[in-house]
Amino acid sequence: MKNFKDTVEEFYSLIENNKFIEAVDKFYDQNIISTDNSSEPTKGIENFRKSVENFIANSEVEKLELLSTIVEENLSVAHWHYIFTNKMFGKLDYKQISVQRWKEGKIIQENHFYNLG
Repeated sequence: MKNFKDTVEEFYSLIENNKFIEAVDKFYDQNIISTDNSSEPTKGIENFRKSVENFIANSEVEKLELLSTIVEENLSVAHWHYIFTNKMFGKLDYKQISVQRWKEGKIIQENHFYNLG
């Protein structure tokens, strides 16, 4: 059985390699609650998966770099650098902090914090 740090590293590797759907299918709990900044949260795996599919369909990722991480018991924090072009917003280049709370190897809650300005 993998330890928690190995699980989180595998999750980060999928994200870094633009394997977003694979990450959703393998690492997100059925009752996931995901929030970007102060937006309304996305609740449940079906809604979350649709949100991820929408991002993939409307964005061309140029760079997705993991800058640093913190991994503690049932908590992971990642500092990401994103550069991508979105069909609606154009080219975006920003850094993001993502915080995930885990339970039994699945993400049950996550929050993303970033400034596009």
